[in-house]
Amino acid sequence: MRKVLLLILLSAATAVPVSAGSINALFGYVQPRGDSDIYSQNELETTFRTNDLNDFGGTVGYDHFLGNYVNVGASFSFYESDTTVQDVDFEFENGAPILRNIRLQMIPLEANVRVLPTGRDASIIPYFGGGFGFYFWEYEEVGDFIINRNANFDVITGTAFSDGADPGFHVEAGVFIPVGRSIAIMAEGKYWKAEGDLDPAGFDPAFEPIDLSGTQFSAGVSFWF
Repeated sequence: MRKVLLLILLSAATAVPVSAGSINALFGYVQPRGDSDIYSQNELETTFRTNDLNDFGGTVGYDHFLGNYVNVGASFSFYESDTTVQDVDFEFENGAPILRNIRLQMIPLEANVRVLPTGRDASIIPYFGGGFGFYFWEYEEVGDFIINRNANFDVITGTAFSDGADPGFHVEAGVFIPVGRSIAIMAEGKYWKAEGDLDPAGFDPAFEPIDLSGTQFSAGVSFWF
């Protein structure tokens, strides 16, 4: 009986990794996709290009180890960028440019599942996975706007603002490179898909939902415990 109990204990010990979870800290480069008409309109009327909002962001997450081949976890990310654009068709009477600032902020809260096909004991540990989440966002334009562009145009100064918290999903792939029993270097690529409605009080009600999708390429550290 003692031998049976000992074998059961040894089997359980080898089935579960020494570490039970990890805290991950990543810093990377975010590229909004910008596939909606609010972006297209700005590209048509101003010097704006979607890649003007490319910028750096960070992620902090927790993974719980389910055996040697699967992690489940959650993460919090933050990204914000802004750019100043100039109207390409109009200027003030004194020749001064007509300018405004465009700002986008994203705070994804995501749950994820990661699959480690080679297991957690390899010297290089690739993974892939995905999940769902809520994407908290703000989109803002501040400055001078042209109205009645086709006839008797006028310039107004103001702010157009929208925010929301909308559902979405993501897919990801990356690699862990252990440098000790409790720490690993990691690199990751992630794509997320989400969209949100613009506030008709500040934007043309005819605008379609704003595209909140994007990609992030990150590197960082994973602390195992």
